[in-house]
Amino acid sequence: MIIDLTSLITNSKSQITFDIDVSFADELLNDTNIKKINNSKFIGKIKKLYSDEFEISGILSGTMILPDDITLEDTKYNFNTEIEEKFIENDTSIDNNLKIIQNKLDITDFLWQNILVEIPMKIVNKKNENLTIQGNGWRLTTEEELNKERESNNSPFKDLLEKFPKGRSE
Repeated sequence: MIIDLTSLITNSKSQITFDIDVSFADELLNDTNIKKINNSKFIGKIKKLYSDEFEISGILSGTMILPDDITLEDTKYNFNTEIEEKFIENDTSIDNNLKIIQNKLDITDFLWQNILVEIPMKIVNKKNENLTIQGNGWRLTTEEELNKERESNNSPFKDLLEKFPKGRSE
């Protein structure tokens, strides 16, 4: 996704607006748990702030297909994030993936980094939200359920705990 900045650099325009569909190489997806990205779009603008300083801003949106954390089924996750970043022409001291080369700006890596930030830590499909996970002699509980069980003193170790009071061991 290359944007020609010639009109900004020559001061013939004060900003460039764009509405672009975004796609990424499959190799980038291989290093993440993202299975697919659908309907990804970036609507934004680039403004020239000073003689060599620029600002890119806009909204990046789309749908990620991620594995459900419980069942590993494909789950849709819609993302919509606002982006605003300043960068300087010919600045080699900052590593922000925004470099102007021959009056052109490739925003692919920049957008990819912003998508990576949007990956949720945990995703559960709506149909699996209240799924009870248990087997023969075990079950998955939440911290709240565990604390309620401890408060109700239904612990199998209750007799043992009463036999050895706190602070005393034999």
